[in-house]
Amino acid sequence: MRKLIKVIAVPILCGIVIASSFFVSEFHSEGEDVVAIPRASIVEKTEPVITVLQEESIPIATEKMEGSEEVIPKMSREDVELIALVTMAEAEGECEEGKRLVIDTILNRVDSEHFPDTVYEVVYQPNQFSSMWNGRVDMCEVRADICDLVYEELESRSNYNVVFFTAGEYSAYGVPMFQVENHYFSRYE
Repeated sequence: MRKLIKVIAVPILCGIVIASSFFVSEFHSEGEDVVAIPRASIVEKTEPVITVLQEESIPIATEKMEGSEEVIPKMSREDVELIALVTMAEAEGECEEGKRLVIDTILNRVDSEHFPDTVYEVVYQPNQFSSMWNGRVDMCEVRADICDLVYEELESRSNYNVVFFTAGEYSAYGVPMFQVENHYFSRYE
């Protein structure tokens, strides 16, 4: 199981001494003005402290919660990270609602009889997610905040109907539903 590595840099701020006053030379000769000469600041060089943390892989799913009728869907950490990666590649720079709808598009396709049954098969289906074949996904990283959005959408989706989206205009397939920023979302016919 792939583990994320986070690098946190923390600067050390101790040992810095800065002179806060200025020395004023008061030599007054005829025709000379008062000259302010700043004292040299003494600053000690500091180095950042770098801490490397490994994020644990935590399964998202539980079975049926005690005392509840709700069943939370099972999904592996790898699938959550793949959805988060594709979401970054497809919707980086879009608002949170736009990212959630891209996540919902993937989840709704997995649930639909018209598309493959796994996250991997859905996102790698030929000519479906442009970032998977144009190299954009290779420039993105899995982000924890996007993984959190995936978990939230697994518990309660923003939209259960979207299965298509395109940038810039509605596509020739699907029934147009709405636009969020640069993406146009559609449902299956």
